[in-house]
Amino acid sequence: MDLRLRESAVLLVGGTRGIGRAAARLLAEEGARVALVARDASALEATAAEVRAAGSEAVGITADVRRPDDCARAVGQAAKAFGEFDAVIHAAGRGFRGAFADLDEATWREAFELDFFAPVRIVRLAVPHMKKGGRIVLLGAASAKQPHLGQSPSNTAKAALANLTASLAEELAPNIVVNCVAPGRILTERRRDRAAAEGVTAGQSVEERLRHEAAVVPLGRLGDPREVAGVVVFFASPWASYTTGQSIIVDGGMVRSV
Repeated sequence: MDLRLRESAVLLVGGTRGIGRAAARLLAEEGARVALVARDASALEATAAEVRAAGSEAVGITADVRRPDDCARAVGQAAKAFGEFDAVIHAAGRGFRGAFADLDEATWREAFELDFFAPVRIVRLAVPHMKKGGRIVLLGAASAKQPHLGQSPSNTAKAALANLTASLAEELAPNIVVNCVAPGRILTERRRDRAAAEGVTAGQSVEERLRHEAAVVPLGRLGDPREVAGVVVFFASPWASYTTGQSIIVDGGMVRSV
């Protein structure tokens, strides 16, 4: 299926690891021009090189989206390189874990800075540079709908992001559509690293720990980053022009609410 993204301009924040990197690769396969924003300069250049190797144009911009000045500079550089954006994807974020009683206020602030305020900043800065008919895709989490035990800061920040999605969808209509893709247990580098650390405590190997995590997923396995990235890229394409304000859960069936 041709997603009609050839020569389109996409701002992708958080495109150097996990789902974000998988999205960058898929965008390149579709022929999109990609402005990549991330903190790690070497990982940024490696991902940009993959996009170029696929025959697409890529610009790498080093920035920490927790910093307002970095966000403004990054969006400005991307707009200078590509002009107006057809799509904006915000894929930066991570989980914050721990028992509620053990989490200090600094951890809560860090969670909201990265998982909520960063996308707020990027969207606010990018909208003036977006074409009519543009698409915004935010990467949330299934835990916004069905919270995970011991992960209250992330659960709460991602729930706020889902609400932001619906709020922006109405406010930016009819010119721009806004959707959120909410993954569940996905086998990213970060999840594998966490499984290794938790496996030491539980006396399990990495693979045993990952099998334990997959056991509660109805489909019986962890997701592949590319499976989530495919949904992200679809919602960044013109085919998603009549869907807005939605949080699409990609979790192998874990969230069972209607």
